[in-house]
Amino acid sequence: MNEHRAITLRSNRFLGSALVDKGLVVVTDLEAANEKFMAAMQSENPQHASILTVLLNELKVLDENALIQHLYDEYDLGLVDLDFIKPSSLRPMNVDLSLCWATSTLPFDKVEDTYMIATCYYLSAPVIKHWEELLEGRVLWYATSSVSMSRALGRVREIHEAEDEAIAEEDA
Repeated sequence: MNEHRAITLRSNRFLGSALVDKGLVVVTDLEAANEKFMAAMQSENPQHASILTVLLNELKVLDENALIQHLYDEYDLGLVDLDFIKPSSLRPMNVDLSLCWATSTLPFDKVEDTYMIATCYYLSAPVIKHWEELLEGRVLWYATSSVSMSRALGRVREIHEAEDEAIAEEDA
């Protein structure tokens, strides 16, 4: 099992449990979401498989505003709408975009040795631990919506594709 598949499985398992523990979803809804999530993980295109997406968009049993409010109230997280952040390449930070998709997490700025990171998976301890170990420096966490995250990751993908095209043209 590759590293991103392992972190995807682990982060989603922990997020689901945390959502139940915090009273944001019920166990039966989580069980139904887990079935759909595991089916997505077995599909030909598992890189965007997410228990959060299933709970929000397919089953419609999680109120994302309530989740974000909980993160703000209980963890004093900052809030960010990534639509208002100018995206940039992740390559200078040595961050793989597929890891961002796997963890619904995006480092969106760095000032000196402090990283600003937006996530939809703050309740998933493996996500927090993985990112804090990966990045050298201090981390400031921000909550964001799943729609904001998806759009931002799509914009970063476009930046990486443009960089790849520029490199290919230089090599030609």
